[in-house]
Amino acid sequence: MDRERSFVLMEGNSKVMVSAPHAVEHTREGKIRYPEPETAQLAKQLHERLDCPIIYKTANAEDDANYDEKCSYKEALAAYVREHDIRFLIDLHQMAGFRKEQICIGTGYGRNLTEDFDLEACRTPFKERGLEVSIDSPFAASYPYTVAAYIHRECGIPCLQIEINSNLLREGNGLYAYEQVLEVLEQLVSNQG
Repeated sequence: MDRERSFVLMEGNSKVMVSAPHAVEHTREGKIRYPEPETAQLAKQLHERLDCPIIYKTANAEDDANYDEKCSYKEALAAYVREHDIRFLIDLHQMAGFRKEQICIGTGYGRNLTEDFDLEACRTPFKERGLEVSIDSPFAASYPYTVAAYIHRECGIPCLQIEINSNLLREGNGLYAYEQVLEVLEQLVSNQG
């Protein structure tokens, strides 16, 4: 698989960009990892509703865009951020349904943010909809080659890795809250854009 054709980047007019690097199964250190398909679905809906630019994986090129040091996905994302003066990145992920956490916002222990960034303004809309939010636990986005850490380092903009419990996004369980999650993401894009 040509890595250049393993993702889609859709342009938009917002200054907030949304990323979904694990939308399809991916390969980390030679092992296949489960896909997080609802992240691409959320990104596409945000693009349709708010005209924000998005990037998401469409095929496994035997890579992991949120782990590998060199990656055409991250390079294309960084180039777009620079060329279009993007001011904020939301990197979407799903965590396994067995986890007790509902939403985890990874900031790299603050390293993937800028000094003036209001993290509480990103946490509050989730809490207002009854969703529990943890910061940097269990996923901090602190590994240097995560999308959030890489884009912050290369482009100097605030970047959040937002991990969403899969049970919130998939019908058939008592935790289903897809529309509430989408509403919060729309609010974050609108407020930061």
